[in-house]
This record gives sequence, C-alpha cells and structure tokens, in this order.
Amino acid sequence: MNLANSLLIKFRGNFITKSFLLHSNFSTNRSMVDKITNLNDALNLFDEMSHTRPLPSIVQFTQLLHLVTKMKHFSSSLHLFNQMCSLGVPVDKYSISIAIKCCCQLYRTKDGFALLGCCFRRAIPPNVYIFSALLDGLVLEDRILEAEILFKKLIKQNLCEPSVVTYNTMIKGLCKFGYNVTAVALLRLMEQKNCQPSIVTALHIAPSLIVFARIK
Repeated sequence: MNLANSLLIKFRGNFITKSFLLHSNFSTNRSMVDKITNLNDALNLFDEMSHTRPLPSIVQFTQLLHLVTKMKHFSSSLHLFNQMCSLGVPVDKYSISIAIKCCCQLYRTKDGFALLGCCFRRAIPPNVYIFSALLDGLVLEDRILEAEILFKKLIKQNLCEPSVVTYNTMIKGLCKFGYNVTAVALLRLMEQKNCQPSIVTALHIAPSLIVFARIK
C-alpha cells in the first residue's frame, strides 16, 4: 500500500475549517512547542500528546507537525500525520497542507495530489500553500510543463490567488529549464496582479532578463 492510500484510509472524523487561532490553549501549547530544539524532543512530545485524554486539539498537533517539517524531517512529519489520522484527530486544511508539502519535498508529488483529492471530496477548499507546495513538487521532479498547466488552471478557474511564493516557484522552474521568455512574461503578470516581487524573485529572474534582453 502506498503512502497516500495509507494516509487516506486512516482519516477519521470531520475536517475543520475554522482558523486555528480560535482554538483553546493556543498560547500555552505554542510555548511548549517553542522549547523543542530537536526531533527526539518533538517525537517525545507527540507521544505524550497522543496518550492524553481528551486528545489535544488539532491546532496543537499541527503546531508540532509544522515544527518537525520546519526542521526538514519530512518523513517523520508524514509519520506523525499518519499517527494523527490513526488517533482520530480531525485533520484540517492546515495539517493537510503540511502533509502535502512533505510529500512533495520527498519527491512524492503523486501522493500530494492524492491528498489534494481528499480535500475536494471533503468539500474543503485547498489554500494557496497547498497549491504552491504541489507546484514546487512538480518543479523538483522536473515536471515543469505539468506545473505550468496547474498554474494556469489556478488563475483561469480562480482556485486561489497566487502568492509571491507561488510566482517564485513557477519562475524558478521556468528559468531552470530555459523558458526565459515565459519567465519574464510571468514576472510582468505578477506586477499586473499587484504582487510585489521579492529578492528571491530577482535572484531567479535575473539570468532570464539578461537572456531576454539579448534576444530583443
């Protein structure tokens, strides 16, 4: 059984759509998570949380999941997400966006799309973080044409408003494969949409601008 099926089978309860800022004990748990400096501490805290009754909120689990992912322990983060599902924790769009990012960073973008499908089936609108993660996964796997198709679909179907991270991901991918004209066109679209380019944008687009200037 592949990773996506394993995760999807273990979904229990209902998805949550309210902002995690509305959950109780947010400040208390945040201070606990902030004290964690390594993976072992994170795993130990998760073990304690999983044996607490009643179970901590999805917010508290998601904070821990975010921290492990920030440490770039993507496999461990997915394992914890799997365990959350097994415990019956009602997974929300924030936690699933982290799981999708981990799949994509592990070159398992196919599993990421499987989790995206779960969002749609549960009538949970995916956010820009999910789509940015999927685009990044496609770029990492050298599937730039598929990334371009997905990006165009986001705009045409109003699935989400691309963020600077979304644009940067696409520009990075286009420049990587030498699609300089398209990359420059995307930069102009970014400016038309009042999305302010960042330093990261400049670093990615600079070589393409030089090539584009020579072509003209």
